Amino acid sequence: MAGPIAPAPSPSGSGSGAIDVQPSDLWSVSGRVAAQQDFLMRGAHKLLEELREYPDAGGAGSEAQKFARAYKKIGDRWLEVWGRSVLSVGGVAVGFTETANAYTQADAATHPKPGTTAEQRPRPAVIDQAPKFGGIPDIKWGDDDGGDDILRGLMEGIPEIVRDVLQPLCKHVFRVGRVADVHPFPQQHYLNSLCHS
Repeated sequence: MAGPIAPAPSPSGSGSGAIDVQPSDLWSVSGRVAAQQDFLMRGAHKLLEELREYPDAGGAGSEAQKFARAYKKIGDRWLEVWGRSVLSVGGVAVGFTETANAYTQADAATHPKPGTTAEQRPRPAVIDQAPKFGGIPDIKWGDDDGGDDILRGLMEGIPEIVRDVLQPLCKHVFRVGRVADVHPFPQQHYLNSLCHS
């Protein structure tokens, strides 16, 4: 029967398995982690700017409207989670600083030196509430997004009651059939660009 496994020696060669982390290292990491919040915020805003370039990508029709609703719901939830992750990054940064401050206080209390006090650093400036990014731009048909081309803008400008009259007219008189139920069609190049964003 084999005996207990001995712990692997530490990289420092001391063999104790202890990890030696200096408060200065923690303060340094804290500042670098806090800086990531700005990167995450800029990334979310850039994404929203890109998504606004593709209004009404979902097209018309009941299935397209269902897709647009699901897209909006999932996109808004994704932004909410992204906002919480921005907040958590700030929490990590603050945690590193507070841990380093606690180390220096404990060390000063354990090894007091006359005329010296434990070095303390202020908490990093971080976002301390989850940011509100708003919502994902809606890709449903029939709302004025401000980014439509002229033809789509004119079509969307037709009041819904007039569209309700024109739709059966187009369907039966002009014999376009089911096309009238789903026109305008989803813009697949817009949807592809949304995917890449």
